[in-house]
Amino acid sequence: MILTGIDFSNASFRGARLHATNLMNADLRGADFSNADLTEADLIGAKLQRTVLTGATLKEADFLGADLTDAVYTVSDLAGALHIPEQ
Repeated sequence: MILTGIDFSNASFRGARLHATNLMNADLRGADFSNADLTEADLIGAKLQRTVLTGATLKEADFLGADLTDAVYTVSDLAGALHIPEQ
């Protein structure tokens, strides 16, 4: 699925299956991805400030250039994820 550059700020994706979704440069500020499957998602350049990723599966997701300021991604599966900024 390709959703590049779209404004999804404050949207709820709780439990969504977004395997291999292209969210490159998407505005996801304040969105809720609790328990969502973002395996192999392309989050390059995404705006993820204040995003909730608690319990999300982020295996092999790519965060190159993504802004995760104040994002909550504790208890998330980050196995093989790329370019995750230090918290």
